[in-house]
Amino acid sequence: MHRHYRIAVESVCMAAILLGLLGRRGESSEPEDARFSFGVIADIQHADKANVGTRHYRESLDLLKKCVADLGQRKLSFVIELGDIVDGNETLDRTQADLNRVLSVLDPLAGKLHHVLGNHCMNAGREYVLKRYGLERGYYDFVPQGIKGWRMVVLDGNDAGYGVIGREQLDWLRRTLARAEAQGERVLLFCHFAVAQEAAAHHRLNQPEPLKQILAESPCVVAYLAGHDHQGGYAEKDGLYHVTVQAMVDASAKNAFGVVHVYDDRLVLEGIGDVPSRTMKLRAAAQKKAG
Repeated sequence: MHRHYRIAVESVCMAAILLGLLGRRGESSEPEDARFSFGVIADIQHADKANVGTRHYRESLDLLKKCVADLGQRKLSFVIELGDIVDGNETLDRTQADLNRVLSVLDPLAGKLHHVLGNHCMNAGREYVLKRYGLERGYYDFVPQGIKGWRMVVLDGNDAGYGVIGREQLDWLRRTLARAEAQGERVLLFCHFAVAQEAAAHHRLNQPEPLKQILAESPCVVAYLAGHDHQGGYAEKDGLYHVTVQAMVDASAKNAFGVVHVYDDRLVLEGIGDVPSRTMKLRAAAQKKAG
């Protein structure tokens, strides 16, 4: 009798331990030694309309719900969506309704969510989109709460035309990066459009050279994350990592998004679904400046 009682008690204790471990993992699966982590989503491109090819406009909303549920369980400093939150519908009203539908799904991430303007976002009207995002303009920078030594810079790849960054924004970027370098900050740069052909074989900025020149002169920038090219891509050029995140609208049932874990010496992209995982070692010059 005592033996059966002991076995039962041990089983209950083991179950409690396992549940406790699972509970902690459910709250956060982020590595404790990372400086910070953030979620990244590209090209949700939702629309209440029929599919075209591999683009499942209605189904992308269900994938986004699963994505938000996953990211909501993690200890993330922020989440950024890389543009083309909607595709565009038959009328402006329907496109804006699509946008609001997506934002309602993203609402649990409010307070942590940052947006990048994509070309399809413009189908809902630039001013309308900016107002819904709470932005005065499409380019801006921010520092995650409680994080030192890192700055996030968001670009608007459409402010001077489709896939074109205007002179005023480029001047602002030069000043922002110069200030970051002077303060010993490393920079992660986000734009809807990739700049390197090696990281996006089909779709990039239409006028990439001015931005390429700025990046070549700014060693504080360690990674450039983009969307737009739905197949995704990756390249490393002179210590700068170019990551094009696969589109959610084209994803299989496994989904497509990622979580980036930021360390002092590397970035680790934890890919989910169609997004591959990668480890990117940071160049020594940037490490020295931040140290």
